[in-house]
Amino acid sequence: MNYNNANVNRNSNAKGNGFSVRCVKDCHSKGESVKPDSPLFIELHRAYIDARRNKRNTMNQLRFEKKLEAELLALCNELENRTYELRPGICFINEVPVKREIIAADFRDRVIHHFIYNRIYPVFDRQFIYDSYSCRVGKGTLFGVKRALGFAQACKSGWVLRLDIKGFFMAIDRGILFDLTMKGLRKSGRKISDLDEYLLSKVIFNDPMKNVSFRSHPSKWDGLPLDKSLRGSPPNCGLPIGNLTSQVFANVYLNPLDHYVKRELKIKHYGRYVDDMVLMHSDKRVLINAISSIRSFLSEKLKLTLHPKKIQLQPASKGFGFLGAYVYPNGMVTGRRTLSHFRLAVFSPMSAEEKSKKVGSYLGLMGHFK
Repeated sequence: MNYNNANVNRNSNAKGNGFSVRCVKDCHSKGESVKPDSPLFIELHRAYIDARRNKRNTMNQLRFEKKLEAELLALCNELENRTYELRPGICFINEVPVKREIIAADFRDRVIHHFIYNRIYPVFDRQFIYDSYSCRVGKGTLFGVKRALGFAQACKSGWVLRLDIKGFFMAIDRGILFDLTMKGLRKSGRKISDLDEYLLSKVIFNDPMKNVSFRSHPSKWDGLPLDKSLRGSPPNCGLPIGNLTSQVFANVYLNPLDHYVKRELKIKHYGRYVDDMVLMHSDKRVLINAISSIRSFLSEKLKLTLHPKKIQLQPASKGFGFLGAYVYPNGMVTGRRTLSHFRLAVFSPMSAEEKSKKVGSYLGLMGHFK
């Protein structure tokens, strides 16, 4: 039997599709409980294709691809037998765009992250408000900036409130997150499979710091606040920055807040990218009252804290920073941090190919601004 690595098409006439066609061992041998034509295998292969999209030619990805069929079959059997365990990640400090602690998952676990994402994202995407921008198909930072511009144009003589959550990812309560995730799946009317519940529990309650390997020198953590590191997180709290699942779970976790702001506080012009929030209203007092209401909701329902130093209330006409841009009622300009990173990309030593990609990316973004 031949196996097409690109689209799970078991066809020997795949010479023209540009992808490898590999021989798969006989799956009826002793110890094999899953076949490559099983729905679970096909679903995992789709997750692998998604996971490798931005990880081509990394050592982890190449090692996995070298024994692709065996790796996917092993994952299938572990999921069927409920014996899957996450492997230790690699922890390091990333300085750009801001100093962050990153825990990179093993590529094998990235496949599972995409497997989970493909299963739950369509369910939750229908439950999220329109103005939640992070990790959503057809949205993102540029979409969020353009929506903020629309808000500013609708509230030219109004006020804008910017809010942020202190140590957001490190403060997420895993128990609350799991309950919100299961509640959201039940709300959709979709039957929750035992496998879904098993995997969600495994990933959400996983301790990212357990047996983690550190790639950055300990001095790199100097100056990083404790609430920005999982080493300072309370027990049973914190998600690793960088994982696809963490980004989706962030939206699940703050979805109740989004609906509270829109339905209870009735703030029409409200948007959120991860924990970066923007609210606009013609009445300054409405926004002042919203600060205390949101602070109480976060504390009581989600065990989160508004960042006291990142509460900004000002006239919309003066402009405000949001997602790497500065927004005015009459247009947008590139933010200082984005310009700084653009200059860094231009003048830093790197390969011509890498420089071309980075500079081109920034030019494409800045082409949307004045």
